[in-house]
Amino acid sequence: MQESGTREFNFPPNNYGTPLIEINSDGKAIFVISDLHLAAGINTNNNYEGTENFFADQSFVRFIDHLEKKSDPAKALLIINGDFIDFLRICNFPVVDKDFSDWGEMLHIVGVIKTQQELRDSIIKKEKTFGMRTNDYKSVWKLHVCMSGHKALFERLALWIYHGNELIITKGNHDLEWYWKPVQNYLQYYLAKLLSQKLQLSTAGLLPAIISHTTFADHSVIIDKKIYVEHGHCYENTTAVKGNVLSDNKQELNLPFGSFFNRYLINKIELVYPFIDNVRPRENILLVLFRERFPLALKMVFCYVPFTILLIPKKMWWEVFKYAITFFLIIVLPLAITGYAVYRSLPKGPVINDSSWILQQILNLGKNLGFLFLSYLLGRLMTLVKLSPPASFVTYAEGVLNGNAELEVVTFGHTHNPEQRNINGKWYLNTGTWMPVFEASSADIRIDKTYTFLHFDYNSAKQLQIYPLQRWNDEALRDDDLPLIEKN
Repeated sequence: MQESGTREFNFPPNNYGTPLIEINSDGKAIFVISDLHLAAGINTNNNYEGTENFFADQSFVRFIDHLEKKSDPAKALLIINGDFIDFLRICNFPVVDKDFSDWGEMLHIVGVIKTQQELRDSIIKKEKTFGMRTNDYKSVWKLHVCMSGHKALFERLALWIYHGNELIITKGNHDLEWYWKPVQNYLQYYLAKLLSQKLQLSTAGLLPAIISHTTFADHSVIIDKKIYVEHGHCYENTTAVKGNVLSDNKQELNLPFGSFFNRYLINKIELVYPFIDNVRPRENILLVLFRERFPLALKMVFCYVPFTILLIPKKMWWEVFKYAITFFLIIVLPLAITGYAVYRSLPKGPVINDSSWILQQILNLGKNLGFLFLSYLLGRLMTLVKLSPPASFVTYAEGVLNGNAELEVVTFGHTHNPEQRNINGKWYLNTGTWMPVFEASSADIRIDKTYTFLHFDYNSAKQLQIYPLQRWNDEALRDDDLPLIEKN
């Protein structure tokens, strides 16, 4: 049973779902970040869970401190453009009696009434391995886990709002759960609760200000009719939601194809080899695994991937078939042929040290490498037919700009690749990510590609000022221009 609120905390009606929200900044400075991918954070051992990808809580606190000083005495607007919370990577579930008691209490606060026994009975065996499903009440639990593990970050966001600044959160493919009103409500309640603990004020008294300064965007935002903000996952085949928002049972979200692989495959691998999903370019993930964790790579190819495919809903079987064929052609078939060719090339009797035998082995090696090269060519082909994610959204940005003559800027996230392009006097900007980025060539963290953000404001003539992509330099406590190399 659901209620619109509780006797103590009242939340406004749900107006979520508008494809495009128009915002007037009233001359405020505007900052845009994306792709933080917060998961469970710090656990009871004071360690991060293996599926966590965000380790910059204190850096983020200092960053927000800097933004407030930068925009003082005026107020500012912060947009977190998608994949703020990585619900797919939060695998924790309630265990002891207190967990279920706390869960029931937080649900009651946001107007969802369930008994502890109902909550216990709702958790199935598979959820204890891969994380809880996308029901509204289970998503509230996951959000609570995330905020508890990243408390310093959320406390600073609460202060950002308390000081009169605005917060806008747009939806990405890893936080589709913002669709649920109880999830939105619980974020606002928790921010108010953190403030009440810090300032010794009542949570109920602080909540209206938090609600009035927080906006949730289902798809995209236009600021002052000049700045278009969208996460961008809708432009990738594996991350775009196909069909209705809700699944057939109307109790869970209709997840895109790629989310199943994140939940059932990537999470499993990251518990052994963290950050594998942070490797760029993404098509090199398997190559890195083969180089660094060969047994794990084999287990992924012949165990984890088939298991994940079996868990995909029936309505996605065409997608499964399409990607299974691609996977077979790119990986399995060349490996099988190469293995067979190597086996056939082994001598059946005593090795004779003559030049003809050595030449034959060289030719066999060339043949085997040829099969692997064919695999690479097929991978490139799949990119051309859009079975792989786009490296850049510049084409889509051009489409948005062409469709609205007043726009001066289009910004996306999602790809984790920071970009800036001048398109006939207007700008396309991609905010990159705050996660660690690993280059496949060395598996080193590329700090220079993280902590990225955008800054816009207005001059005395009320003209929009568009700054180049910035990077928060946490060591020097300043923002720097982000160095980018243009490649053909």
